[in-house]
Amino acid sequence: MAVSPLRSIRVRLTFWYAMTLAVILAVSALFSYHYFSHNLREQVDRQIREIARTLDQHRADLIQDSSTELDCKGLQNLTHSNNWGAFVSLRDDSLQQVCSTDNLQERELTFGPVARQQVRWLHEHLETIEQVDGGRLRLLSYPLVENGRLLGVAQVGQELGPLQQTIEELRLIYLVVGPFAIFWLCLGCWLLAERTIAPIIEVTEAAQGITADNLSRRLPLGNHQDELAQMVNCLNQMLDRLDKSFRRVRQFSGDASHELRTPLTILRGETEVPLRWAKTPEEFRDMLSSNMEEIDRMERIIESLLTLAKSEVGELTLEIKELSLSDLVQEIYLQSSLLCETKNIEIQLLLEVDEEIRIRGDDLRLRQMFLNVISNGIKYTPENSHMNITLAMEDGFARVDINDSGIGIPAEHLAHVFDRFYRVDKARNRMDGGTGLGLAIVKWIAEAHGGGITVTSKVNKGSSFSVRLPIEGPEEGKHPKTTILE
Repeated sequence: MAVSPLRSIRVRLTFWYAMTLAVILAVSALFSYHYFSHNLREQVDRQIREIARTLDQHRADLIQDSSTELDCKGLQNLTHSNNWGAFVSLRDDSLQQVCSTDNLQERELTFGPVARQQVRWLHEHLETIEQVDGGRLRLLSYPLVENGRLLGVAQVGQELGPLQQTIEELRLIYLVVGPFAIFWLCLGCWLLAERTIAPIIEVTEAAQGITADNLSRRLPLGNHQDELAQMVNCLNQMLDRLDKSFRRVRQFSGDASHELRTPLTILRGETEVPLRWAKTPEEFRDMLSSNMEEIDRMERIIESLLTLAKSEVGELTLEIKELSLSDLVQEIYLQSSLLCETKNIEIQLLLEVDEEIRIRGDDLRLRQMFLNVISNGIKYTPENSHMNITLAMEDGFARVDINDSGIGIPAEHLAHVFDRFYRVDKARNRMDGGTGLGLAIVKWIAEAHGGGITVTSKVNKGSSFSVRLPIEGPEEGKHPKTTILE
């Protein structure tokens, strides 16, 4: 499905990157503009206040003590000695201008009613004046006071033209550089988004080419060591699981079809022959007896398949309760002794424990597991041989070993003996009536209890199956649904 350009991740990433950076740039520019403007104005105010305070400190050079008249010569001396560039004007106690610095050129600084009122109250007054030539002047009217009496007024003015020019230049820089910077930011964001999205597009294109027919293909990982690599690894692991599942489904379907086809073929053949040639009731009775054997075989196969299918989807419930594993193993031993009589196999029970072993588990399923392993061993153990059942404790686990002296399993087949429908000797196993599902069920029961089963074997010497079960039973949430029975 094609993605709209406006809804693509690349466009959205570029937009949000550009918007975020543009907002950050705009806020930074606005903040710095106001910050520098305020600081420059504060600097002008500090300068003119400093001049006014200097005049106040040198009041004796400005006012003659005998007549309290202002001395303009003292003002000129202070101006030249301090190299002041500001406009300075002195007014007497009647608020009339008496003298000023040379840079005023006989002009008079503005002295409005508000300033007059403030200095009469012995307060300084700071204001910004619009001049006739369009310039702006920062003007301070500073009262000269002695013993609570107004002696005169010092006016200090500083043109704001250089300050305003600096501020305008700063504004111009932001207005010119800002859009240019935003353009390059957008371009950089677009390239960055393209580079970020490129691996995702590559993975998407590779994923589109993976179907049920080529699940062995994997997504390209590249040289990335980031979250994308984690995602690709996770997807490849998922593909591994899907590939294995599909292979198991195909193998399961083929094996199940094959296993069910064999008894059906026998049923058909054995039914057709008597229908054509049988004459007596005995012949029909033999046919029906043979058919019943094949029906029983199919029933066992279907029942085992249902058991494994339910176990996979969690619909097979374990009824967990506390039980005596020692008693259960002894009961299994007694039942196995009866099974071994038909082949004159000697079976022994070896208890390598000093006290009764009690575990939490499903009595019925554990019994099914042990009998499946033992019946499987009896099936492949020749007559007049022997078997052992051993009960022991090992690292907090109960261990039950079932050893036979049968034909054994070749090493190359050991890894597959618990697979469904897997047979070491298919011809011989089918003759013995096996379904190839017994050991798969055994493995599920052991793992459902939180344990496991392993096998070791030597050809013509026998096999050993070892089942390990935790004393506390299966952990909650890690195994099939359980019903706790106290």
